[in-house]
Amino acid sequence: MKYLKYNEKLTKLYSAVIMDVMDAMNTRVQCMEPSVKPLLPSMKTWGEVVTMYMETVAEVPEQPFQLEMEVLDDIKEGQVIVTQCNASELSAFWGGLLSNAAVGRKAAGVISDGGARDYNEIVALNFPTFCTGLSPYDSMGRMDGKERDIPIVCGGIRVSPGDLVFGDVDGVVVVPQEMAEEVIEKAWEKVQGENTVREELRSGASVVKTFEKYGIL
Repeated sequence: MKYLKYNEKLTKLYSAVIMDVMDAMNTRVQCMEPSVKPLLPSMKTWGEVVTMYMETVAEVPEQPFQLEMEVLDDIKEGQVIVTQCNASELSAFWGGLLSNAAVGRKAAGVISDGGARDYNEIVALNFPTFCTGLSPYDSMGRMDGKERDIPIVCGGIRVSPGDLVFGDVDGVVVVPQEMAEEVIEKAWEKVQGENTVREELRSGASVVKTFEKYGIL
């Protein structure tokens, strides 16, 4: 949706260069905690944030999974589901069937500070899934969706609907929507510069002189 027009550039970016750009813009604390990581190192996701808030429940609700189902029914191409799981124990908010639904809706990924399960099925689909761990526990009767499309805190970072999120093996970076376009363009420029520096360093150039020349390392 919101950032699809930048897909060609975002494909070439990575979390570190995006964070470098925000550092230079004095927005320095935007990386989720390292516990939020992809199921596979090769998994990578980016896109417009759709948020959901979940919390501990003591019993099975009358309509279990209702909020998750509604969010998936409404998801648009290129959007990423980001979920705060305010729960006392790890259980699987995400699994294989939801991944199939997300693929069918052309969602770009899911990022959660809770758990997931059905590892083999998700990996076979190659659906980008970031979480804090795996568990056979179902979330039903342990955790339930309470609100959607609100600001949340996932992995220690505030996330709002419409923000740009970018996740890869190095971590997950949240870019506030008001600066997202500028960050994408500056990150793209930095990647081009890094490619030049990389080639010169590989050819044996002085690290000190190369840094003096380009200001990139």
